Amino acid sequence: MMARRWRSVCYLSILLILAGCGFHLKGHHQATPNLNGLFVENAENRQSLAGVLQRDLRASGARLAASAAAAEHRLSLSEVFKYRVLSVDENGKALEYELRLKSNFSVVDREGKTALPDQHLELVRELTYSGTDELGRRNEAKLVRGDMRTDMADQIVRRLQAQLN
Repeated sequence: MMARRWRSVCYLSILLILAGCGFHLKGHHQATPNLNGLFVENAENRQSLAGVLQRDLRASGARLAASAAAAEHRLSLSEVFKYRVLSVDENGKALEYELRLKSNFSVVDREGKTALPDQHLELVRELTYSGTDELGRRNEAKLVRGDMRTDMADQIVRRLQAQLN
């Protein structure tokens, strides 16, 4: 009986500490009104950075423009993935890769004036492999690329919220 009470007190203490420190699960950002009327160019491919960014903006509550002509601001961005081998085994098979995602983006307003000058972001991840599972290697690289796009989209949203008027 005493052990059960002690355990309950411990659980309650942990919950109070977590609630008091401001901890919360990661979720979508709440869009600021300055993102309403934004049009993301080249977002037709939902797997691309532009597609992921458009999905995140909509999920956060931003009202995006349906076309470039109806937009208050137009966001254009580019993405480039690069691979680099970091280490190889005795047979010359790559064991470790570096994966880079580079993105440039800018925003212009309806009149074509620069609302946000060209911005450059870069993410780097390292992938380590055992050297035997080729299918697993491809799947892991695909998952990491998707995670990198999501992280990059989050960074772009934060910059847009902070710098667009």
